[in-house]
Amino acid sequence: MMPRSPRRSLVFALAVSLVAHLACGGLFSNRNGSTTGGARPAPHFAPGFNLFTPQQDVEVGRRSAEQIAHQVPLLNDQPTLNYVRALGARLAAKAPGEKFPYEFNVIATRDINAFALPGGFVFVNAGAIMAAKDEGELAGVMAHEITHVALRHGTSQASKAYLAQKGLGILGRVFGRDNDLGQVVGAVGGVGANMLFLRFGRTAESQADLEGARIMADAGYDPRDMAAFFKTLEQQGGDRPPEFLSDHPDPGNRAAAIAQELPSLHVSAKPVHDTQEFEQVKARLAGAHPQAPLASSAAPARTGPSDPNRNEEGARPARPSQSFKQFAAQDGAFALSYPDNWDALVADDSNMIFAPRGAYGELNGAMMVTHGIFIGAVAPESNRLAQATEAFVREQLSANPDFRVQEQPRAIDLGGGRAAYATVVAGPSAVTGVTEIDVIYTTATSDGRLFYLITMAPEDEFEAYQPTFKRIIESIKLSR
Repeated sequence: MMPRSPRRSLVFALAVSLVAHLACGGLFSNRNGSTTGGARPAPHFAPGFNLFTPQQDVEVGRRSAEQIAHQVPLLNDQPTLNYVRALGARLAAKAPGEKFPYEFNVIATRDINAFALPGGFVFVNAGAIMAAKDEGELAGVMAHEITHVALRHGTSQASKAYLAQKGLGILGRVFGRDNDLGQVVGAVGGVGANMLFLRFGRTAESQADLEGARIMADAGYDPRDMAAFFKTLEQQGGDRPPEFLSDHPDPGNRAAAIAQELPSLHVSAKPVHDTQEFEQVKARLAGAHPQAPLASSAAPARTGPSDPNRNEEGARPARPSQSFKQFAAQDGAFALSYPDNWDALVADDSNMIFAPRGAYGELNGAMMVTHGIFIGAVAPESNRLAQATEAFVREQLSANPDFRVQEQPRAIDLGGGRAAYATVVAGPSAVTGVTEIDVIYTTATSDGRLFYLITMAPEDEFEAYQPTFKRIIESIKLSR
């Protein structure tokens, strides 16, 4: 984490999230266990970047649910619905974060799937209930979906897709009104079974597994039953795996990850595994009662990006100018030259962001950036440059699980014989979802701090920005 600013209460939430906290407050202020509205504990994982308010999550989800209800056969077997809704309410009562008005319905199809829309509208296919071996497995499916709602994964993806299309300059406009909501939703595929609301990346899936495990434990279930359900689905795979596995990609070894989480959970000594009510409902769905006929296949028409995890960036900032201007930090720590069509954004006396116009915008007191450089000096964790560099990179990546080191730290000369390291990392932008490549340069300052400079650009513009980044780096002058 970056140091706290002595002058302003502001988080510069970088598009890569590499430098997450330059000051207190901001988008990720729930991360350390604060409460949301004082009603419920904050999520184990903080909700990500989002243009929507929680109230707009509910509005978008309600519109989508109404549209889906006209496209699929909803089960009208009251005993089954009563059971599913009671189970859902029991689990939702343990959900973190916003107190969404959770609603549960069953789709009368033998396909194995379940999905949750923003704001708490959860659909469970009858086929998923029939595939579950016991109530614990069904509770695992539903806790997983409830977590997608609580962590606002759907509208977070929609927000990223919108900014990928429109560019960060759109953040200068006022969000939060109904017409803005319609503008955002319309731009990314509309309401209904929008793929942005139904299919998630591996990080979101991992969060839904682990936070869902906590919900299960708090509700009196054994989280290992969630892992057992995924294993059940894998065994039924064959040439055409259940749709649930397509919509919920495996983030890794689910069973091992959940088992690793168990020591931190309050699992009952006698957790609920199965109930008579579950067995009765499963028997009804299996055909014992004609009141619950099931379609062989029924799914809502899907809209939006075919792969919501691969947003295509649309609006681009102007390419860097060939004319440069000078900048010197107020504390004399560094000076450099940068393109004259870029702006200098001050964090404090010795921590800066330089970014092209159109590549940054402010939302809720946080500055979002997609192209540019981040530069400053921090207290190192070691008096040896190599170890200090490794610690700095490791700390940034620990808060950004989607990012990976592409090139390990390599020794370089930052000019004038000054020893330095360059580390290449890459991953999806926390703001647009577009893959970015970032190079972290580090060296020591004369007063014993770790000087860093991070260059950032989308992967498909990386080469085009390299001459500018190179020229900036060559212009750096550090106090000795």
